[in-house]
Amino acid sequence: MKKGILALMLIMGLLIVSSCSTIAPTKGIRVYNTDYIKKYENTLNVMFDNNWTVASAEEKYEEHEEVCEHVDTRPQQFIEWAIEYHDGNGIMKTFIFDNRQSLSFQIETYVENYIADYYYENFYCPYFDDLPLAPSSYVFGFFTRASVNVHLEENKEWKNKTEKYRELLDTPEGTICLSQLTPENVFEMCPMYLSISVSFSGHPDDKQNFEKDVMNRIEDMIAEINDFTDGHLTASINMGYHEIIDLHTGNRNVTWSYIRGEQVFDAAGLYFDKHVFEGYKGLFW
Repeated sequence: MKKGILALMLIMGLLIVSSCSTIAPTKGIRVYNTDYIKKYENTLNVMFDNNWTVASAEEKYEEHEEVCEHVDTRPQQFIEWAIEYHDGNGIMKTFIFDNRQSLSFQIETYVENYIADYYYENFYCPYFDDLPLAPSSYVFGFFTRASVNVHLEENKEWKNKTEKYRELLDTPEGTICLSQLTPENVFEMCPMYLSISVSFSGHPDDKQNFEKDVMNRIEDMIAEINDFTDGHLTASINMGYHEIIDLHTGNRNVTWSYIRGEQVFDAAGLYFDKHVFEGYKGLFW
């Protein structure tokens, strides 16, 4: 009898341990301990022309609210680094990254945000700050990529080459030299583009003249940016009302599309991304 009880207890104990081993990871802490500085030292040397300083290396802890049972919401313990370097204009910059996400993704995001912020502050705001802009106005930066809905055989090259380019950003051979990058030369060094929306609210008294004034400002801004980038602007600029109001021309909005400094008149939406891909052939793929 005692042997039977002991056997039963042993089986129950094993079941408990087995149960705990499956539950513990979702209730514990997700720890990231890979040293990205050591792992990507060669890549970082290329990114910063062998001239970079680790300004800080900080262990961090973050908690996340539970969204649903299928999402890993464990607290995260990770390392965040800040690297100081000088860009192509000799300006001190700081590249902040951590070891939770791929370095490729963080390089891409850093460049997109850095460039978008620069053009927003130095071009967008000076031209449009005095307008009744809607919250839907924006300046975003994007690396070109194929749509997730692209299935046509002719678009496989587009998808495969843009994905491969972005995946290789964490390698010495495929990374971007941030020490040479500037807002002026970004469209020559990266296969990226700006997406700009000038969205305004209200019902102007003189609708036609108001809209023409905005259009003139946009075209002046485009000319200035194109000159600033030495004729390499790649961007899609859109103008329209935030509300469902047609322009005086009867159109819902107006779009200007530029690929490496040249205006393209048949590029909108998904077609614009494809034009960007084609425009960067021979440079990045």
